[in-house]
Amino acid sequence: MVSVPELDKARPQQWRDAADDAIGAAKQCEALAGYARDEIAATLRQCWVGDAGRTARTTFVKHAGDYEAAAIALRAMARTYDDLADDITSAQRDLHSALDYAHRNGLKVDDSGRVDFARPTAEAPDGEGVEKIKHAHEIISDALAKASRADTDAARSLRTVEALTDISDPDLAKKALDKNSPLGIALRLSGGLDGLHPVNVPMDVLKSVNLASAETGISRKLLLAILWQEQQWYQNHNPSLRGPLAEFGRFFGWSLTLGPKPDKSLGITHMKTDTARSVVEKNREAFRLEDGRYLADLSDVELAALIEHNPDLDVRLSAHHLADLRDQPYGARTDKQLFTLYAAETPDVREKNEQYGDESDQRGGDIKTRGRNWDKIEPHLDDAMAWDALSDKEQAEALRQLEAQTPAGHHVSLDPLYRAGQATGTGTGEPEPGTPSPSPGPSPVPPGTH
Repeated sequence: MVSVPELDKARPQQWRDAADDAIGAAKQCEALAGYARDEIAATLRQCWVGDAGRTARTTFVKHAGDYEAAAIALRAMARTYDDLADDITSAQRDLHSALDYAHRNGLKVDDSGRVDFARPTAEAPDGEGVEKIKHAHEIISDALAKASRADTDAARSLRTVEALTDISDPDLAKKALDKNSPLGIALRLSGGLDGLHPVNVPMDVLKSVNLASAETGISRKLLLAILWQEQQWYQNHNPSLRGPLAEFGRFFGWSLTLGPKPDKSLGITHMKTDTARSVVEKNREAFRLEDGRYLADLSDVELAALIEHNPDLDVRLSAHHLADLRDQPYGARTDKQLFTLYAAETPDVREKNEQYGDESDQRGGDIKTRGRNWDKIEPHLDDAMAWDALSDKEQAEALRQLEAQTPAGHHVSLDPLYRAGQATGTGTGEPEPGTPSPSPGPSPVPPGTH
């Protein structure tokens, strides 16, 4: 979330200048493409016949395609910068208007956009005062939200533009600029995870996420983010873990570690026994054993052991817990706010969520870190879910297109934050310059020489 100082001090003209530079470079690439195709290739066709001439013409035509693809990427970059500049200029204009209004009416605005009277007063503000605060807050909130959306959209567009550097086919480059196209999604996924660990769970747990989301109305993105966040603890608890159990984190010997009242965080979603107890008691009918018993009637030791052995149950418990948190909307109005409440459901966290919204930098300690984690993983989750939503045919076609743009023999890998569908391949494009041709087989040994 963009803060008031960040929007106030933004300099959109710098992005417009960068867009002009990109357009200038694009024009140069287009000129070189035309020269390679129309001038050099045409001259070679007249002056150099035979196989060598055809090879030379093909090379220059390919160079033309490279330059055209580069021009497409540069123009896309310019559009991104121009759109960002326009949106930030508009948001900044609204912010400055609201800040001027607040100053004229004796109001103060904090970095998150919260508005109050500049001087404390013993009396509650009258109706006119409340309306002034509300008016300024609404304009500032809308301006910050507009700037945040523009910043997020630009960052995602630039990830696609960056990946376009690997595309030398102009037609494919144009297709990839559609951010919802299979190729566009695949290109973003080919850029790696920026140092993030994946959501390391098997397909049956991913299916549980879908089912729990449908059951409770909690978004798949939020449930996947919970899995990602809690796995940081699990995967680092015991680095020596290997095999299937490592996918679910640490696994205690229950007979040795569980006392009468287990207080350890349980399962792949890292839930305390008291929290799980509260969930199964609030949602008794939703949580029953095959023999008809309610989970709420189990002992703490039995409930803890059941959670630790059933990752599908962990996901459902977390989804219901998040739904319970959402039922009190104060400080729980967005997925990001629920993401922070999952870690610490306290009056202070709710109050700060309500005060600062989705702004992370104004927070402190673990909540600040958790909020920043959400900001880092959200675009990667969006891309992974977009890839997951494609049909098998669409995924295969996008991967084939990437393979065709990758030098022969080189590995092609997509890196969604969670695994879903085909994600690896091998390049089938032109070999890299200087790659030696396969050497011929050994010459026959002349008779009598051995």
